[in-house]
Amino acid sequence: MPIGEPHHMPQPPTARRRNRRSWSIGAMLLFLLCISPAAWSCTISPSVNATFASASSFAIASTPQTTSAQPNAGAVCQGAVLGLAVVSNQWIRATLASANQGALFNAASGDTISYRIFALAAANEEIFLNTTYNYFNPVLIDLLGLVGGQSVNIPMEFRTLTTSNVAAGTYTDTLTINWNWRICNLGVLACLSFRTGSGVSTVNLSMAVTPDCAIQSPDLDFGSAPLVAGFDPVTQTIDITCTKGSDFSVGLSDGQQPAASIRRMENNGNYLEYQLYKGPTGNERWGNTGSERRTSATADTNPGTPSGVTGQGFTYRGEILPGQTTPPSGTYTDVIVVDVIF
Repeated sequence: MPIGEPHHMPQPPTARRRNRRSWSIGAMLLFLLCISPAAWSCTISPSVNATFASASSFAIASTPQTTSAQPNAGAVCQGAVLGLAVVSNQWIRATLASANQGALFNAASGDTISYRIFALAAANEEIFLNTTYNYFNPVLIDLLGLVGGQSVNIPMEFRTLTTSNVAAGTYTDTLTINWNWRICNLGVLACLSFRTGSGVSTVNLSMAVTPDCAIQSPDLDFGSAPLVAGFDPVTQTIDITCTKGSDFSVGLSDGQQPAASIRRMENNGNYLEYQLYKGPTGNERWGNTGSERRTSATADTNPGTPSGVTGQGFTYRGEILPGQTTPPSGTYTDVIVVDVIF
């Protein structure tokens, strides 16, 4: 070999093989890091609950009630490696069936309360029964954090529809959710691998409906007269509308300054005695204990078990008691409390 000419010593075969082996091991480690064995899949819970806060039948009739499945809709999924770039090839699908066709059912009364289902109510993402819904969609990807690898609780929310007055009691429904997913777990510009699976969850919905009543109790005015003997009896009617099927009793208090069982109106320390009687003509005192109370079955109008829609009228007669000394002139008042017991 001429002096000054560059030359290279051949590398021993064992060294070349060792370098190739190191490169292969490095590539294998990189590959294993990209494909975590249990990542990018969904974990399914067999049963979760969605419990509405208890509400009166009147509140349910006028205002939608809301709740959500807790702690999720039965699925916890790992976010995808790639999102919108391959959204059409990925999905977290839910297909729902309802035991009561999308209504809470009261087995005792047969009444129902219909409801709507949402993946996310704030985004107006509604889910319809017996129709497959894909959570992995452009609206929810960012809102739920479905890209990035973190665990995501898949939500489901419920909202009742306003309805006519229903009976008090417990209302329930059971949703069956068939889950199916295909989520990218390896890729850079394109997905190289998907994690797929399926499972079934049930959501147990329930709501406690409480009884309620609406009371209309107009004031009673005896008018004016110079002497106690100049006051005529007057009548008035209390109208009560109560929850369907909720029998009740209604009582009148003794007022703010009674003397034993005698009610008294007051003005500057002076009193005018009076009494309230059941019905327009009877002499049976209407009070708030025992047999002095009145029941829904004895209403003067629409007696019987409440319908939840039609009011029941209870007429009473007020009378200034004779035989008392006429007090000084002035305006005499009292306050009577109307109480209803279911």
